[in-house]
Amino acid sequence: MPELPEVETLRRGLEKEAVGCCIHAVTIVNQKVLKGQSEAEFRDRAVGKRIVGANRRGKYLLLPLAVDNLSSPSFTLCLHLKMRGSIRLQRADMALGRYGVLCLTLDQGRALHYNDMWGWGEWRVVADTEPLPLPELGDEPLELGWDVEAFVRHLAGRRVAIKTVLLDQKVVAGVGNIYADEALFRAGIAPTRAAAGLVRQEGELLAEAIRQVLTEAVARGGTQGDYVDLYGQPGQYAPLVYNRGGAACPRCAVPLKKMKLGGRGTTFCPACQN
Repeated sequence: MPELPEVETLRRGLEKEAVGCCIHAVTIVNQKVLKGQSEAEFRDRAVGKRIVGANRRGKYLLLPLAVDNLSSPSFTLCLHLKMRGSIRLQRADMALGRYGVLCLTLDQGRALHYNDMWGWGEWRVVADTEPLPLPELGDEPLELGWDVEAFVRHLAGRRVAIKTVLLDQKVVAGVGNIYADEALFRAGIAPTRAAAGLVRQEGELLAEAIRQVLTEAVARGGTQGDYVDLYGQPGQYAPLVYNRGGAACPRCAVPLKKMKLGGRGTTFCPACQN
């Protein structure tokens, strides 16, 4: 699943390429991604509007839409890529591919193609008088004002595994399986430990590890693998432990262990993380 670094990379690409553009047409192949919004309403709210911003909240992209660049936004295009979604900048005359689900035709003969193998993504256009369809989300770990004290307090109140807590978007927004494994390795904390069992210093160390890992991954355009950015380029961040079970630990050379934790594949070093 695209996580915070991948979604932030897309946000930056959209800010560069799509902000200021008018949406001239909408093509919808699989209306399941509209999550109950009718095709007619989606088109009516999007077509003829100009994209005037590119924002992100956790793993959600939020694109405010206005009649023109001088007007206040009257709608917001809210979308989530889910497990297999990707957005590509293409020529407007190019047909959607095999997994093409939705297309926004923009200015200058360009279009945004949304591809989604499973059709699990979410696309809705919400009026400014309506609440955004976002779940409860915790603080943003890359914000300068991230409340580390509140993060540590969250840990103290949870008796489940620390990896499970990190995947809870109500605790920290945007962290998923990849970066939870990477941050726990960097902090030297076993993913199976109860969150409430971490001492304050460990909680602060983990918060710093989360920041560092996410910052590095954003700088490299996301993690290597199936994900591609707006231009079709894969991320360049190389995980140290994620999905590398059986490989030598980059610190101590002990084989990394892979297990299921809360239904999610989890990789860690049994020697370095305790």
